[in-house]
Amino acid sequence: MITPLRRNWSPKELFNALTPAMFSAEPSVVRARWNKLWPDLYTEYDARHLKSELSVRNLIATDEARAFFTVWAADEERHTDGFVRIIELVANGSERNLRERLEARPHDFGAINDHLTDEFSVMVMIAFDEMCTCHAYAAEKPFYTELRNDIFLHWLREVVADEAIHSMNAVNVIRARYRDRVGEIGAMLDRIISHLDDLSYAGTFLLDYFGAAYTKELLDKCRVAILRNVEKPLQAVERDRWSHRPN
Repeated sequence: MITPLRRNWSPKELFNALTPAMFSAEPSVVRARWNKLWPDLYTEYDARHLKSELSVRNLIATDEARAFFTVWAADEERHTDGFVRIIELVANGSERNLRERLEARPHDFGAINDHLTDEFSVMVMIAFDEMCTCHAYAAEKPFYTELRNDIFLHWLREVVADEAIHSMNAVNVIRARYRDRVGEIGAMLDRIISHLDDLSYAGTFLLDYFGAAYTKELLDKCRVAILRNVEKPLQAVERDRWSHRPN
């Protein structure tokens, strides 16, 4: 069985030396930071809802996929913890309030039922979604630069690298278990992309493509990347796992 890759780092250790007083700002600036960071936080948090939904639907059938989701879920919790801490530092948030708000948010998978048909479709969606998020996060470098502390850029590099590995890990599940269905992936991604304008995000983790970064060009670029990656030998996929880290 293939083993998913996971990187070893800790947001708690990364932000340990920072305090909110270091990032005080005018109320309008703080509000703008909140408005930017809150969606990043809740979409990462929503990974737990997706994992639970897949379990209820009994869609995870192979050992490779089970191993993938164990590692993936732990990383998404790590990202959630990191965004909570950043909002505490720069946007006047409190962990207790943030956790309460996260737990109160509804989630509804009805809008993406047609894309959750079996383990193969799930892994294709995950591979594509994580690739898109990887690129979208990388595009946020100017926001973190404006916070004027290199630790936030370090955070961004870690998160982007995690997202790239998630996509690669999902691709490896596809390659290990569904090599005979690789020819279906292009049409699947075309259907996903064509339906995005009809979707509104409902706490599903997947297809959270709101914000200026999620352009048609980005989505098309990620589609091409997934199709390229599923055709690569495993070793080549692993060598490329850092290719989306921001400079």
